[in-house]
Amino acid sequence: MSRCTLELAAHVVVAAEGGLLEAEYTLFDAGDIELQSTGPGTNREAAYRTTAGKAQSRLAEQGVTAALAEEAAAALAPIVGSYARGAAVRCIVDRIGPAELFEGQIFDPGTGLYRGAWLDLPALVADLGLAGAPATLQALHLAALLAERADDEPVLLSTVDLMAMRRPGERTFRRVVLENVPRLVPVMRGLGPASPRLRTSSGPNRQQVVDRLRQRADRTPASRDLLPGLEAALAAREQPLQGPLADPELWAIEVRLSQGDVHGVLEELDALERRSGRLPGTAYLRARAELWMHPEEPREIAERISALSTSMPTFHELELLAAQAWAAAGDGRRAKAFARDLLDNTTALETVRLQARLILEELEGRSNTHSAGAGAAIPSVPLRIPRAPRAPSGVGADPPPSSGREKRAALKITRSSRPPPAPVPATAAWSTRATDRAPGRSSSAPAPPSSPPSVEVERVEMLSLPAGLQGMPAPATDEPPRSPPAARLAFTFLSRELGRELRMRHGVELHTDLEGLEVAQRYLREKLSDGRVRSREDERELMRNGAFLSELLARRLGAHWADLDSTESVRWAMLIPPVQPVLPDALGPREPAHVWPFARVLRFVAMGHRERDLVSYYLELEARSRHP
Repeated sequence: MSRCTLELAAHVVVAAEGGLLEAEYTLFDAGDIELQSTGPGTNREAAYRTTAGKAQSRLAEQGVTAALAEEAAAALAPIVGSYARGAAVRCIVDRIGPAELFEGQIFDPGTGLYRGAWLDLPALVADLGLAGAPATLQALHLAALLAERADDEPVLLSTVDLMAMRRPGERTFRRVVLENVPRLVPVMRGLGPASPRLRTSSGPNRQQVVDRLRQRADRTPASRDLLPGLEAALAAREQPLQGPLADPELWAIEVRLSQGDVHGVLEELDALERRSGRLPGTAYLRARAELWMHPEEPREIAERISALSTSMPTFHELELLAAQAWAAAGDGRRAKAFARDLLDNTTALETVRLQARLILEELEGRSNTHSAGAGAAIPSVPLRIPRAPRAPSGVGADPPPSSGREKRAALKITRSSRPPPAPVPATAAWSTRATDRAPGRSSSAPAPPSSPPSVEVERVEMLSLPAGLQGMPAPATDEPPRSPPAARLAFTFLSRELGRELRMRHGVELHTDLEGLEVAQRYLREKLSDGRVRSREDERELMRNGAFLSELLARRLGAHWADLDSTESVRWAMLIPPVQPVLPDALGPREPAHVWPFARVLRFVAMGHRERDLVSYYLELEARSRHP
């Protein structure tokens, strides 16, 4: 569809689809026309061009100035919230100026109305009841916008798309007379308190509002000082109606912590717990207060918060607190893992996702070795914590998949993915093949090393063979491994296959580090976005990713295979030895952690955003190996 646009310094300010703009013609004279040759002796109108200074003067001739725009914004201020386009805009509508408030953004030539970028302008026009109100409101926006720019900045009204289908000599320019300019502000003041109205929810979300504010700050440096306050307002939450922080006493403490006031908080929490017992809300507030009060111990506090968050993956606010805690500890790698997981999770609240985005941007803009203060890492957004924790997922004494919804999801996938009786292709996934039961090997498994091996980042496509297996041929693709060395050999070749596939299919290089794991899980989630395995190719994708995760655990954390008895890969188990302290431990030797890499990849696919992602899972295991 052809369109007409107004551009200021090459930035599109407003557009009309399938027709001409209206108020924008007040910025130009007929002599500002630009013609374009479309053939021998044929010239068509292409645009009108002027400068910001001249455009301001022409608006002022009709009584529309930046001062009038400011006066109109002040008159509308008491009721402006009722016209906001959605909850995100409503959070900041009292903080933005007339250049935003009256911005039309999209013009409908059929109705003669501007949609409004921030306000529901058609609703405001209807309440004003003034002839010519749409064009006048847009003129206020233009006057305020032009006043912020240099007088010599180019202003362009492009009509080239529309004129391509019209006669060569035709012109679109017309004189626009703005009506009721002197009456606009008095009528706005007379609107009084907003009457009950259906608030539109079709406006931009919080992240889109942040993007728009940042784009404006890039174009208008004078507005940059307002950006931090606007972002904080967008990230703020109201008191929940239900949940752990719905209690007024707990919410009052949460508000105080958000403001940095920790005086007497722990004593108040002690009193609350004596009356009502230890609640999820008090546990959360205590952890948050300790992070404020003990900035010299952020790592220990972050470990506790991470363990609690890992056990409750659907409670996104607690995951955000874990990201903030690791940021306070100066561990950008762990903080970014939690923040990325939240940012990609569309089921999380907008405010939580926005906070995760702000944390991630701050971390990616500074060195990973930079240590932030604990206070700076804790935002003003109120958070909440759910029920008591369970054991971290994928770590413990019981092999996954666990009972309940995760087990049913895993069984549904493994059963539905079994192929019909037919010749088995070479790429068959071992988890779906019936084979003879392998002999038990738990007792004969190699003893775990006392510390992880030295870490060397390699290209996965060229992954080196494990020690002692150099020169060994690739194993058969349709046979499950029957011993730990065979498993390492098979999974090294599967990892190479994954690296080659991602390079050829998506043009990415996979490496044996957390960035490589992040890339691999991103493409796995895209390929199996609905959590269902429908083909042998999908099965092979799961096997490749499970093999890659197991090799990362083996090469970076010293994990070794301890149980390959089952015919299903989801029950193959590894042991991760803890890093033993230099001095004798009073509690005795530390126990290794049991993990099930293929089950964890399967659960990641089946549960989607309801489960911790693989990077966070790895970081959890790494932390547990060092601080069991």
